Amino acid sequence: MRQSYRVAVYLAVAAVSTLVATENQAAPPVDPLASLAGRWVGMATMTSISGPASNFKCVVTYIPRRGAPGMRQTLRCEDGATNFKLHAATDLTVEGEKLTGAWQDKINDIGGTVDGTVTPTGFDVQLSGQFFAAHMAVAGQGCDQSVRVLPQNSDVFIELAANLKKC
Repeated sequence: MRQSYRVAVYLAVAAVSTLVATENQAAPPVDPLASLAGRWVGMATMTSISGPASNFKCVVTYIPRRGAPGMRQTLRCEDGATNFKLHAATDLTVEGEKLTGAWQDKINDIGGTVDGTVTPTGFDVQLSGQFFAAHMAVAGQGCDQSVRVLPQNSDVFIELAANLKKC
């Protein structure tokens, strides 16, 4: 009887120790952008200041940051017929509902900062830089995503809008 009592006490202590250890461990931060992770493909339309709108293929990839909420977004849009190319990258850090980071346009060798907020389905940010500034909104749900870029004071285009799919 004494042996079974010791075993029961030992198991009770082990169970309580495990619970306390589990409660004291910090849970990994929840990433509100996790649903965007992966490769998205679709068509985009750029509405120019002068002339007709241009349609081209875009691939947007989101790679989660390791150990902290956030993403690296790469945007590659190309149209062989018009020789249009856009290769941009945005690094996003999430703190609560605030987004910060940096962006870079690899074709034109320009970049700047990102500042905005997480939305229920994506994010809404301001891209700021010495030569380019724009508002960018990304919304995704399930297999569908939309990306909309509205430049400020651009002499090239009014809007870039992409509808993308992941599945």
